[in-house]
Amino acid sequence: MHTLAGLGPFLRLILRRDRLRLTLWYGIAVVVAVGVAASIGATYPTQAARAGYAEEINSSPAEVFMIGRINAASVAGLVAWRVQGLVVLILGIASAFTVIRHTRTAEEDGYREFLGGAPLGRATPLAGSVIIALSANLATAVLIAAAFAALGFAAAGSVLTGAQFFAAGAFMTGVGAITAMLAATSRGASTLAVIVMSVFYAVRGTADAGGLPALSWVSPYGWLSRIEPYAADDVRPVLLALVFSAVLLTVATLLNARDVGAGLLPERNGRPRAARGLRGTISLTLRLSLGQLIAWSLALFAFGSLIGALAENTAEQLRESDALSGLADGPDPALAFIALVVYVFAQVVTLYGIQAILRLHREESSGRAENVLTAPVSRMRWAGGALVAAFAGTAVIQVAFGFGLGLMYATATGEPGQLAAMIAAALVKLPAIWLIAALAALLYGFVPRIAGPVAYAALGILFLLELLVELGYLDSGVLRVSPYTHMPPLPLGTFELLPVLVTTVLAAVLVIGASAGLRRRDITRT
Repeated sequence: MHTLAGLGPFLRLILRRDRLRLTLWYGIAVVVAVGVAASIGATYPTQAARAGYAEEINSSPAEVFMIGRINAASVAGLVAWRVQGLVVLILGIASAFTVIRHTRTAEEDGYREFLGGAPLGRATPLAGSVIIALSANLATAVLIAAAFAALGFAAAGSVLTGAQFFAAGAFMTGVGAITAMLAATSRGASTLAVIVMSVFYAVRGTADAGGLPALSWVSPYGWLSRIEPYAADDVRPVLLALVFSAVLLTVATLLNARDVGAGLLPERNGRPRAARGLRGTISLTLRLSLGQLIAWSLALFAFGSLIGALAENTAEQLRESDALSGLADGPDPALAFIALVVYVFAQVVTLYGIQAILRLHREESSGRAENVLTAPVSRMRWAGGALVAAFAGTAVIQVAFGFGLGLMYATATGEPGQLAAMIAAALVKLPAIWLIAALAALLYGFVPRIAGPVAYAALGILFLLELLVELGYLDSGVLRVSPYTHMPPLPLGTFELLPVLVTTVLAAVLVIGASAGLRRRDITRT
C-alpha cells in the first residue's frame, strides 16, 4: 500500500471533524488582527502621537519583551507591532494542537487503530494533519494581508505581515509534528510543543529587551521580528523560517517510522504496586495532571516575577503617556498596573480549568472511562477527580502567580507586606475562573461533544469584548457580562465579599447541574 493512500478522504474527515475548532482558532486570529488594524488610526491620529507612543513602548523593557520593538511610527507600523505577539502565539498553538490531535491523540484514543482497517497509508495521518494546519495558516495569512491592503497599508508590508504569520504557524506545525512522534501521550506532546514555543518566545523577548541582537538569531521568533513590515520589509527571515520549518517536517516524517501508538522518548516504569495515595479516582486524576500543573505554575510564577520586577518602571511610563495613562490611573500607578495584569492573567489561567474538565470527555471517548466505571466507582467519584483538578489546580496556579508577583514587587519596593497582598489579589479572582470552568462542566454533563468548543468560545468572546472596549468600539458597560469584572480589583481597590460569594454560589450551581446531567445520560465513545 502507498504510504499516502487515502489522503484525500482523510483530509475531508479532518475538515469535517474540526470545522468548528479550526474556525474558532484561526478566525479569532483574523478578527484580532483586522480589529486592531481598523482602530489604530483613530487611537493615534497624528504622526506626533504615533511617534510618542513608539518611543514610550521601545523604552519599556516589559513591552519590548512581551511583543517586540516598534520599527515604524506609521499607522501600519503600529498595527504590525501590536498584533504580532498575540497572532503568532494563537497560530502556533492552533497549528501544533491540530497536528497532535490527528496523530498522537488519535493513536492514544484508539481512533487511529480503527482507521487502520481502511486503506490508509502509514504517513497519511501525519501528512493530512500537516496539510490542514499549513492550509489554515495560509488562509489566515492571506485574509490578514488582504485586509491590511484594503485598509490602505502598503502592499509589500501587508504581504510580508501575512508571510510572517504563516511562517510562525508553519514553524509550530513542524514542532507539533515532532513532539507527536516523540511523546507517548497527547498530553506529553502538547506540553513539549508549548514548552518549545515558550522557550523560543522568551529568547526572542530577552534579546529584544536586553538589546542583544545576536541572541535573537537563536529563536525563530527572533528571525521573524527582523522582517520589520512597513519598515525594512526584509523577506530573508521569512525564507529562513520556512526552510527551518521544512527541516522540522522532514525530521517528523523520518520519525514516523516508529510503531503506531509508541513514542520515541522512553517511558518510565511505574511501581509494581500503587501507593496508598493513588488508590482512588480523585487521587489518580490529580497524579495524572501533576506534570501539567507544575508546568503552568512555573510559567505563571515566571511571568509574575517579571511583572513584579518591572511594575514600578512600566507604570510610570504608562502614567506619562497621554494615550495609555488610563492603564495606570490612580494615586498608585504601579498597583493600578498590577491590578490590570492580575485581571488579564485570571482569564489565561481559566484555560487550565477548562482543559482539566475536558479531560473527562477524552477519557470517555477513548473508552477508558468505561473500564473505570466497571469497578465499584460511581460516575460522580470518577468525574470528581477532574473537578478537583480544575478547581484546586487553578488555585495553585494563582498562588504561584501571586507569589512570583509579590516576591519581586516586595523586593523592588522594600515592603514585605506586598507579598501577601499580591497573593490575595490573585486568589480573589478564583470564583470567576471557577465559574467558567463550571460552565464547561455543565456542558460536558449534558452535551459533551460541544463542551470544548462552546467553553473556549465563551472565554474567547470575553477576551474579544475586552479588546473591543479597549479599542473604543463598545461601551465598557458590556463587560458586566464578564464574571472577572465583578471580582474585587485588588491590590488597588477594596475587598467586597458579596460578589465573591455570589459568583462562587453560581459556580456551585453549575457543578450541581453538571452532576445531574452526567447521571442521566449514557456514557458513549463518540
